[in-house]
Amino acid sequence: MVRKGISKAFHYLNILADSAAAASALIAAYYLRFSGWPIPVRHEKPEIALYLQALPVVVIVVLISYQYAGLYLQRRGISGVDEFSKIVRATTVSFFILIGLTYFWRRAEYSRVGLIYAWALTIVLVAMLRTFLRRMQVVLRRRGVGLCRVVLVGMTQTSKTVAEQIKRYPGLGYRLIGLVAEQAGPVSGFEGLRMLGRIEELPDIIRNEDIDEVIFALPAETLGKLEDVLLSIETTGVDFKIVSDLFGIITNPLTIDEIYGIPVFALKESPLSGRLARVVKRTMDLAVAIPGLIILMPFLLVVALAIKLSSPGPVFFKQERVGRGNKPFVVYKFRSMRVDAEKETGPVWATKDDVRTTRIGAFLRKSSLDELPQLFNVLRGEMSMVGPRPERPHFVNQFKTIIPRYLERHKVKAGLTGWAQVHGLRGNTPVEERVKYDLWYVENWSLILDVKIIMRTILGVFHHKDAY
Repeated sequence: MVRKGISKAFHYLNILADSAAAASALIAAYYLRFSGWPIPVRHEKPEIALYLQALPVVVIVVLISYQYAGLYLQRRGISGVDEFSKIVRATTVSFFILIGLTYFWRRAEYSRVGLIYAWALTIVLVAMLRTFLRRMQVVLRRRGVGLCRVVLVGMTQTSKTVAEQIKRYPGLGYRLIGLVAEQAGPVSGFEGLRMLGRIEELPDIIRNEDIDEVIFALPAETLGKLEDVLLSIETTGVDFKIVSDLFGIITNPLTIDEIYGIPVFALKESPLSGRLARVVKRTMDLAVAIPGLIILMPFLLVVALAIKLSSPGPVFFKQERVGRGNKPFVVYKFRSMRVDAEKETGPVWATKDDVRTTRIGAFLRKSSLDELPQLFNVLRGEMSMVGPRPERPHFVNQFKTIIPRYLERHKVKAGLTGWAQVHGLRGNTPVEERVKYDLWYVENWSLILDVKIIMRTILGVFHHKDAY
């Protein structure tokens, strides 16, 4: 198929680009190191041939490290931030290996400083070339070239979210052909999508519609059907994915144990349950919030002045929210609505084109800049830079009775941004879906994950379609 051929072509282009980047970085590092700048050369300059002989070894080690890091897997949904993180880690591992090899290769001396230069240049060049290839692929996909024909199985809230994400990000390269219901009966809530049939008809649907990939988003109670369905489509040659919600409320990473030879699964302890992890997270919060406030202070003053001049009332809006341990605290925001916004309605969420929003408030809410005063909440230790968004007590009391495990998101501090928000789940998006993302974050936290979320938040400030 043409679309599979295009996917393979970009796979090999990535390998070629990585090879060229690693080789170019080593040669550039040679000339940079032995130019004497910025670190003077104390030994005799070696011949360039010495470094040219090492090129095949360097390229092979880098490619093997990238392979083990998963950088050659065909993953459509991986973000640029995640890919860059993998590039840094894999390149670091490969150059530790290369430095180790220099101790065994005694026929010549390679500059350790030169290898550090090559490490840094490899990261930069690989990231640049991969970004260029990624952009090329996105452009082609937006024009309908090389799209993966996908069918969605299951009529659940999760499948709705998957469908919305596919529509929201055409650069992923999916063409959603239609839906397959898990059982007979009326179907609603999936307007604009074609109903292809029932799950028993899936093998025929795959052949008739020329499907490349199947995404299962079945409810937990139909889990027993999955084995038979997978066996029935085994001969069709399609790829398939299973949305994690299929396994119910378990989002914790699993560890494998055994009972006298019988393999069993156990849930790992939440990472932030340890004191050291909380200290590390708090340290990062202060390391980001303090410089952030200093850098943004002129901008904050301009926003405050604009709010004061555009509508009567205070600059800041204070509201009680629920944080870690279900303890209430007062959150700070730039005021984006008129003073008496909830006088008649009581506590309600904002809606699209909300008439209560001020002129400048609409822009602040759309860009999430109204949340910046919460940096003060971070400094006071009431919030973290990253975590589940804090909710008002009125809504917490509603959700805790109807959403399983809702209160478990309060095991950690509320965040200025979060895992759900960087995945587009903001505004009036389903609370159930946001909670799933929040729980996943709580149970899979790492410092690297926080850095990724912060970077994705900064890069996506003006691209929130569900913020209002």
